[in-house]
Amino acid sequence: MINVKTAKTFLKGVITKNSPMYVQFAISKGCNLKCQMCSAVESRKHEKELGLPEIEKLASILDKMGVTMIILTGGEPFLRKDIVEVIKAFSKHRIGVRLQTNGLLISGDKLKAVIEAGISEVTISLDSLEPEKQDFINQKSGSWHEIIRTIALFSQLFPIKGNMTGINTVVSKLNLHEIPSMVDFITQVGFYVSLIPVHLGDIDSNFIVRKENKQFAFSKEDHGDIDKIYSKVIEMKRAGYHVHNSYRFLRESPDFLKHKKIHWKCDSPDLYFSISPSGKFLPCVDIDTDINMLSPDFLKLYFSKDFKRDLRKKVNECSGCMYACYPEITFFCRDSRVFFERLLQGFKISRFKRREKTYEDLLKLTEKIKEKYPATSFL
Repeated sequence: MINVKTAKTFLKGVITKNSPMYVQFAISKGCNLKCQMCSAVESRKHEKELGLPEIEKLASILDKMGVTMIILTGGEPFLRKDIVEVIKAFSKHRIGVRLQTNGLLISGDKLKAVIEAGISEVTISLDSLEPEKQDFINQKSGSWHEIIRTIALFSQLFPIKGNMTGINTVVSKLNLHEIPSMVDFITQVGFYVSLIPVHLGDIDSNFIVRKENKQFAFSKEDHGDIDKIYSKVIEMKRAGYHVHNSYRFLRESPDFLKHKKIHWKCDSPDLYFSISPSGKFLPCVDIDTDINMLSPDFLKLYFSKDFKRDLRKKVNECSGCMYACYPEITFFCRDSRVFFERLLQGFKISRFKRREKTYEDLLKLTEKIKEKYPATSFL
């Protein structure tokens, strides 16, 4: 739930277009998976992770910058044994904490501990209802079943009312035909799905996260299917299915998947930015810098005109993204239709009460969903 401090920050962002509303912090450079479309771990292998005292200092700096919400990512954040203390470091400054996890390292006791420490939201990665396909994407045998067990844990231990637990699904050639069934499954679980177009790099790209992998890429022959699937998802959202993406994001995603074309302008570092495992200030998860947020003169630098001017130049050189986080914040602040859509969605989430699901419940639901959606239903 959004507190008063966060609401004020969001309002300031909408009005001024110059308030950090969304910050991602990769607290771990490592990961227990080797997902085939991600190169984050390889890109960050030479970085040194911040220790807890440094993170506590970072939390104080973010508070002075006006940050009220932070998303802890990685790698995999649950690789950190001090994750509970890390969450408390931000909660102490009334900075809302969201976790983004692959779900494979979470026990019931660990989940209870991070909830008590102050996490407000969680997103879990799930790309398929086919165990073999998920295991192939993650490059880890048995990963699908572990993710489903984690989803069941969140279903049972997170508040059943007014909570938006999310599932991140990367849309690629490997799972395009599954997307409507994923939306239905996640809705019946009582969570919300965020559909993220696959972002692929090439040999010459300098992106941190994007990785070259032709198996995930779409060809011209797939373009018609992409349009059909996204039209179906928009139809399902209108019918009440739990799709967290805005209608605008869903309408613009096909152009990115087909042509890497975007229709929005990035507002980094004015409305959002990222932090590397070693505490570097990054325009986003994919663009590197040498700016250390723990340096004595960082705040003075941050509030200078030259700082943002120089970073905007770097941002303008980027080919663009549709990662679902940054564009949605820009849409919220600059598109009145998305603004009111989000307000209505927030109201619905605050009133929604879901039913708890066990691991066995989810396995049965998966089978029912598969029977309901033959592989070629929408293609």
